[in-house]
This record gives sequence, structure tokens and C-alpha cells, in this order.
Amino acid sequence: MVVVLTSIVPLPFWHPAAAKGFVLDWDGVLADTRLDFHKIRNKYFNGRLVPLLESSYLLEEKKREELERELLEVEMEGAKRATPVAGAHELIDWLEENHVPWAVVSRNCSASVQEAALRCGIKLPKHVFTRDEKPIKPDPRVLWAAAERLGVPYKECVVVGDFLYDLQGARRAKMRAILVERKGETWAHWADAEFESVKSLVEALRKPTPLVPWEYRKLVKQKGERWLRRAWQMTLSLPVEAPKVFDVAYEAAKLGVGCLVVKENAQISLEQWAYSRLLTLNWVEKPLLEGLNFFLKEKFPQLNIRHGDDAVTLPSDPEDMEPFLEEKILRC
Repeated sequence: MVVVLTSIVPLPFWHPAAAKGFVLDWDGVLADTRLDFHKIRNKYFNGRLVPLLESSYLLEEKKREELERELLEVEMEGAKRATPVAGAHELIDWLEENHVPWAVVSRNCSASVQEAALRCGIKLPKHVFTRDEKPIKPDPRVLWAAAERLGVPYKECVVVGDFLYDLQGARRAKMRAILVERKGETWAHWADAEFESVKSLVEALRKPTPLVPWEYRKLVKQKGERWLRRAWQMTLSLPVEAPKVFDVAYEAAKLGVGCLVVKENAQISLEQWAYSRLLTLNWVEKPLLEGLNFFLKEKFPQLNIRHGDDAVTLPSDPEDMEPFLEEKILRC
């Protein structure tokens, strides 16, 4: 049986055990090929840590072809000595036992993935995306394609990876992101959760506990989980006539408010466009609810924004938001 999110943790908390689809990186998550691209970077890019595939266009055609051949050689050599990452088989077993569809999305070439899978004794899933097909990570389109093939809404998928491109791709694709095998990296803050190893991820999947999602991590660090729990239970009306209504809404969402209410006939005014740092003129006179969903839901995907006028109204100045909420939370 697939574990249901609300049976594990209440919103806005989350856990990957509730995801309806998994998108796994290959090298470093399932297979350990110990790839080393230092020689290639030194030869073609003076040792700079550039993305090799995306930066190859800077080279002359002959040099680009040489780089691609050397890249293939490194990947195939790594594939021939591949061993399964500790916990990889257990992760696949958990996915299969819980009937969670999964796909592999890798920047490696298809031949190296196939070879490494044989060496590791891993049966690849039906859907495998490699650099032989375009686009490649961190382009979000390849992650959306994986979700579509799995038959799962992309917002209900989680990406598991061991490198920055996995996290960047997941964020751009509006998917949750898990970092494994690379705990403590400077770029790890892009992940929704870090696990020291694939094994520890599997243990967490078997015994889920609430996790703070990426968009509320800074808030919880500053205010604590109690604040988030209380703020999330609030339903508050937006001051729809306020010039800074978009800033008010953003501050409320950033501080953890779970539901924002908008009067049904509220439209975006010219004055609100003038005060906003984001609005373009074509939003003027469009429904305010539509504009708020467009600008807020990507960063706060669990936030509920709906029509209504049945709640206490928020202050019209975003600078008053924190003390306003603090007073209410302290009363709880």
C-alpha cells in the first residue's frame, strides 16, 4: 500500500514517503562509477568547474568532438567498474513493494547506464532518460517528461540526486528534492531534505516523520516549528484595495499563513501595478486571485488562496505583518 501524506504528517510538513512518483539520478544514487572529469576540465577549460555538456559550445567543432569522445570513454570506463550504491537495491525494493512508479534521469550516456546496470545487478525501470535524448538536467523539461511517462502529476513527484544539477532541476520543475550521499555541500540548501546515504533515506521511508519543506526552512530556523504550525492554521483576508497587496500576500505566505482569502470580485488595480515590483501592465484589471496564484504558488505550493470574505483582514502595510501575526500566535 502506498503511504498517504495526510496519514503521516499534517500540512505544511511533508515526507518523501508520500510522493506518488520518484525520479532518481543514476550515478551516485543507484550506481557508483567513481567518474572523474578533472582531466577533461583541465584540458579544455583550464580546470574551471563548468558544466561540460553545456560549455562544449564554447569550443571549436573539432575540440568539441574530442571532448565528447573523451567524455564517453570516461563514462564507459566508470561503468565497467560500477558497483551498486549501498542501499540502492533496498530503495528499489521499497518503491516496488509500495507500488510507487519510478524513473531514472541521468546526464550520462545511455550505453554507460546500461553497462553499469548489468555490473550492479540493477534492473532498470521502463523509463530511463539519458543525455542521448534532449533536454538534459537541470532543464526541468526532462523531469516533466519523466513525470508524464510515469503518469504522475509533476508536483507529486520527488527527485533524488547527489549533485547540484538534480536540486536545481527539481526546483525549476516544481518538484521536491532530496540530496543523498553528499551531506554538507554549500549548495545543499536547495534540497527539501538531506540524507547522509541512500541507506538512511530508505530507513526514513520505512519510518516517516514530519519534515519541513524547502520554502519554510528559513522561517522554522528563525521562529521554530510551533510558529509554523500555528500560522498554517490561520485563514486571513487580504486587504484587496491596498496598493501593496502583493507584498502583503508574500509576507503572509513567507511567515507561514496557510490560507489567504480574496473577495470574489477583486481585480488588480493600476495602483497595485505601480507599487508592485513584479506585475506587468497586462495584469491590470485581471482577477486578483489569478495574479496571486501565479506569483505565489510556485514558491509556496501548499498555500491555499481562495475566494471569500469570512476572515480577519491582514494589515495593508507588509511591514506590519510580522507583529500582527506574532500577536495572534501568542494568543493561541
